[in-house]
Amino acid sequence: MRYVCLLLSKPSIIFKFFKSGAGFTLIELMVSISISVLISTIFLVDYRSTSKQSELNMTAQKLVSDIRLAQNYSLGSTEYGENIPLGGWGVHFDRISSPGNYIIFADNNGNKHYDSGESDSNKGGQVISLPAGVSINGINAVSPSEEVSAVNYIDITFLPPDPTTNILDSSDNPYNSVGIILLGEDDSSTRTIEVNFFGLIEGKE
Repeated sequence: MRYVCLLLSKPSIIFKFFKSGAGFTLIELMVSISISVLISTIFLVDYRSTSKQSELNMTAQKLVSDIRLAQNYSLGSTEYGENIPLGGWGVHFDRISSPGNYIIFADNNGNKHYDSGESDSNKGGQVISLPAGVSINGINAVSPSEEVSAVNYIDITFLPPDPTTNILDSSDNPYNSVGIILLGEDDSSTRTIEVNFFGLIEGKE
């Protein structure tokens, strides 16, 4: 108690006590906080970048799987509702009208194109929505003469029993192969899914 009274009667002793301690000065504290904030910012930016890349990669892998699914549906003569589609199964892309999705459809009338009513989820069709921030940025089609064209619309159908692969644009122009370009959220990362008339499907960076 005597020591407490002594300290209270002489505030300068308290001041000297804290001043001589090993605590941080104001400048040291500000520098430490600044370094912590910088490190945290770098970590968050790197984490977001890695997360976006992972999402784009996963979307590309799913697209490859979905195209193969349509191909397998044709190989297995999978029914659409209660009927086997006349033209097999296919995948439809339209980067202008629907850059955020693609469609697995049954070519019921055999015209090698997607038509309304051929993607009913109750019968086996699917409308696949891309994750937020990922979109179909381009479609590059290669003609039999090896000419590359940028198109906005493409239908890839697989006609059983082989199945024969058909790649057509909206004007019925046939192509030997097509590349579907997916764009990531950062507007710089892309993945390309290529399909050729042999039915080979692969993803490329």
